[in-house]
Amino acid sequence: MSTETESLPTQRPRTGRRRKFRAPSDRWSFPILMFAVHWVIAQVPATIAFVFGSTRPPLDPPFETGASWAYSMPLGPMTGLAHYLVEPMRHWDGTWYRLVATTGYDSTGISFPAKAAFWPLYPWLIKFFSGITTISPESVGYIISNVAFAFALVLLYQLVSMDLSVDVSRRTLWAIALFPTAFFFTAVYTESLFLLLTVGCLLAARRGNWWIAGIIGLLAALTRSAGVMLLAPMGILFLQQYGADIRRWFPSIFPAALPALGPLIFGWHLTTAGLQFFDWINVQWQWNRFRATPWETFQCATVGCEAVIPNVGTDQARGVDWSWVGELAGSPTWSTITSPGFRDGFARGDWLELIVTVGAFVLVLLGIRRIPLYYFALVLPPLIVPLFGPSSVHPLMSMPRFVLPMFPLFVVIALFVTNRKAGITLATLSAIGMAILTMQFANWYWVS
Repeated sequence: MSTETESLPTQRPRTGRRRKFRAPSDRWSFPILMFAVHWVIAQVPATIAFVFGSTRPPLDPPFETGASWAYSMPLGPMTGLAHYLVEPMRHWDGTWYRLVATTGYDSTGISFPAKAAFWPLYPWLIKFFSGITTISPESVGYIISNVAFAFALVLLYQLVSMDLSVDVSRRTLWAIALFPTAFFFTAVYTESLFLLLTVGCLLAARRGNWWIAGIIGLLAALTRSAGVMLLAPMGILFLQQYGADIRRWFPSIFPAALPALGPLIFGWHLTTAGLQFFDWINVQWQWNRFRATPWETFQCATVGCEAVIPNVGTDQARGVDWSWVGELAGSPTWSTITSPGFRDGFARGDWLELIVTVGAFVLVLLGIRRIPLYYFALVLPPLIVPLFGPSSVHPLMSMPRFVLPMFPLFVVIALFVTNRKAGITLATLSAIGMAILTMQFANWYWVS
């Protein structure tokens, strides 16, 4: 695991030795090109599936219905262009962010404490921009996500080029933009905004702009619970720049610690809405989450386990289910792959969660001594912490989505996939996977 970032002066750093970009326009043109490629591969299949496909029928209400659990009923159809672009991408958590944006965290009426699981910056932005325009909350969320992802790719290109090389940064963008679950960057979810703030924070810290880094880090800590974990990579960069002499830490140590305020601000805000300070933790039982050790979580994910869920009781967690593979092998027909039963088995088998989680840890091991130390610190905490709170519904719930802002994982892929033919093959397969999962999502099948 490399600890090198760049030559750091003894005083407050600004710039240092950097690898040159191929051309000034390349900083923008290539990331925007990758955004366009990503958007087409994510949006077109979603729209086609939404318009011509069938919405998954209710199976196990209230947790697994095709309707929004946030509203306990289907949302009304959108009109105009939003019906084709936004509506396929607003499902699942998107309905929760709409609910928070329109009703706040008040615990009365339709607004119940489960909303505390959704951190505030994204719905606050949705509420603000929807309020000053005539655009619907879902459409505002869609625009925020897509604009944020485009700028995130621009900043990520700069950061990886600075730390490694332009070639690695280009391959990194290919890897992250075409990852099978990368359609969440286009959906009404927080992945794009969180990636933008994460990269922006670390790029500013890398350049020694600690007030900018701290403010952006605080915004990240108001976007996702994992935002406070930016303190780990920021701390490493801080020590590399200022050393162990505490006298040199001031005043930059103050902005460097700003992400720690994120949970405090959110907790305080919940109390103003009649909820409890730690309800962002306490409400996790509503997603059937329970306490476990990481090895117990993997046991639940592979062979199943009995779970004791607060306020619910005992439940049985299913292990990974590969039965859809046998079904497809026995009848590899169009009617099979489009049938609700097959699509639901494909969605609920937990195989994607297991593969992505194990694959992420493999990439971490492969990246030792090949990526900067602060990259490693960025990935490890948010990769491990969810393993202490599995769900009996999906033991590794949301892990294929949680890894998306962990850009160092995609840097490791870029470091190892250097052969052009191999890269094209993997990119093609990954893009096909993203198209398939996007169509599942557009028809209300579970993805992550």
